[in-house]
Amino acid sequence: MTDVLCTLGHVASRQSLTSRGIAPGQLRRAVATGRIQRLRRGVYGCAHVDEQIARAATIGGALTCVSVLRSHGVWAGDSLRLHLQLPPTSSATQDPSAQFHWARPRFGLQSPWEVTPLQSLWQALHCLDEENAIAAMESAMWTGFLRPEQIRQLALHAPRRLQDGIRRMVNNSGSGNETIVRLRLERAGFTVVAQGHVPGMGHQDLVVDDCVGLDVDGRAWHEGNDRFATDRDRDVQAEGLGRHSLRIRTAHIFRTWPHTLAVIERAVADARRDRERRRGRVIVRFDDPF
Repeated sequence: MTDVLCTLGHVASRQSLTSRGIAPGQLRRAVATGRIQRLRRGVYGCAHVDEQIARAATIGGALTCVSVLRSHGVWAGDSLRLHLQLPPTSSATQDPSAQFHWARPRFGLQSPWEVTPLQSLWQALHCLDEENAIAAMESAMWTGFLRPEQIRQLALHAPRRLQDGIRRMVNNSGSGNETIVRLRLERAGFTVVAQGHVPGMGHQDLVVDDCVGLDVDGRAWHEGNDRFATDRDRDVQAEGLGRHSLRIRTAHIFRTWPHTLAVIERAVADARRDRERRRGRVIVRFDDPF
């Protein structure tokens, strides 16, 4: 019975199970022994079903919006609240720990308990603020959660408040934090390139006015001795290009941004002055003699 439930997405209705030869008595015994769980009347789940899917089925809705994005590794802002899609006629009782979207999904369901990827991002565009909505769109492209043509489809019908950010979108932003920093710097008047090339050492997250390399250090991607060493080697190589390097972390973006912006402005101003009076040549190889 557990195998049958797993093939049905770990949650299934009584009707779906009985149509596959599972007798009502078998269901009762499986629930009694803990092999499966009864989520609501006529709906059952595996003992190992995802907790959010189980909650959605228990309430009678479908997982949607940022909850789906986050479960697939797509940027979804900082709210951990469960988001559920329910039909307008649903009699579900409000849950203070969940955000309910009372509407029929414009882009459908992939199961009774979860909306399609397209619908989840569509809903998120209406829930998230502008910065996080654009970051979610770029993240959906970067991770392969949605195809570029699907992103373009959503962009055509996105809320008007997002149109300026949509015009600034790129397809190579490595994280939501990078997107947010890039948008803020562009609106401050800087020219910003995502994934600025460093010969022989990969890329820096952002290059500001072609003179300051900016790395946005998320803890998940910059821990460990090997990662630390690679990051510093890249910094040295970037300095050899005449590109000063600066590293910021999440707190610098969301807690102390005015100060962070002032530091970046100072770094860019200093780098511009250095470039104007520089007489040395660019160093592009580790074995390049000074």
